[in-house]
Amino acid sequence: MAAARAWAFARRGLIDPEQSQSLDQDTASDFEALGVAVPAAEISEPEAFDVWRCNWRSVTAFLSLETQWRVAAGPAGFAFLGLDYTAAKSAFSGRSRRAWQNLLADLQIMERAALPILNGEPA
Repeated sequence: MAAARAWAFARRGLIDPEQSQSLDQDTASDFEALGVAVPAAEISEPEAFDVWRCNWRSVTAFLSLETQWRVAAGPAGFAFLGLDYTAAKSAFSGRSRRAWQNLLADLQIMERAALPILNGEPA
């Protein structure tokens, strides 16, 4: 779920409010170019998270489906409805039925984590 949340926030150009914020070296350099000194103690590496080996295929499958979201347009803008499972199944057609069912279950968990963020609902 963390990978799906991170992807959804990045897709919207936002930062996950549940993650601690810090200045990375690039941002500190931007401040210094503007004449604002940033103490070295304030600079840290961007936070990352690990993906367990058993989840790696599901995460990469989710990321490969970035363009396969069903979206509805309305007067308030776009609303993400969910992944296009037909397109997803087609993309992974070489898998056995059991492997597809396991992957689909994982994709649905990540989809549920990403949908509220993509639709701008409070985190």
